[in-house]
Amino acid sequence: MRRPTAADVPLLAAAQSTELAARDLYNAAIAAGAGGEHLASLVALSAHHDAYAQSISSLIGADAPQTRDDELFNSLVADFGADTVGAALAAHGLENSIVAAHTTLVSELVGTEGAALVASILITEARHCVALATIAGKSPVADIDLFLVTTAVATTSAPSA
Repeated sequence: MRRPTAADVPLLAAAQSTELAARDLYNAAIAAGAGGEHLASLVALSAHHDAYAQSISSLIGADAPQTRDDELFNSLVADFGADTVGAALAAHGLENSIVAAHTTLVSELVGTEGAALVASILITEARHCVALATIAGKSPVADIDLFLVTTAVATTSAPSA
C-alpha cells in the first residue's frame, strides 16, 4: 500500500508536530543570539525542519495539524539560549531523540510513501547530529559517544524530552 493508512495519519501528524517544535527551538536559539560563526548552520537546520513538516503536510493533507508539539518545545526551550555551544548540545540531543523516534515510526507505518518520507528525513537528521557535535567543539575521537550513540529508541512516535 502506497498511501498512508488511517492508522498512519495520526503517527505522521505527530511527526509533523515534532518537526515544527524542532524548527521553533532552533528559531528560539537564533532569536536569543546563538550562532556566531555558525548562525547560517542554525538557520539551515531550522529550515530543514520546516521543510520536513511541509513534506509531511503535503502527504497527509487536511489531517496535518500544522502546530508544533508544545510539550516538547516547552520542555527544551530553556536549553536553546544564546550560548552557541549549549544550544548545539541541546540540539544534538533533540536530533538524536528525533532520529530514534523516526526510526521506530518507519517500522510502524503501513503506507510506503509515509515510511519512505520519514526514512529520508531521519537520514538527514542523523547527519545533523554530527554537525551539531562539531559546532559544539566535540571531537570524533575524544567524544566518540556523541558521534555514534543515539538515545534509546522511544516507544512512541514522538521524541521523549
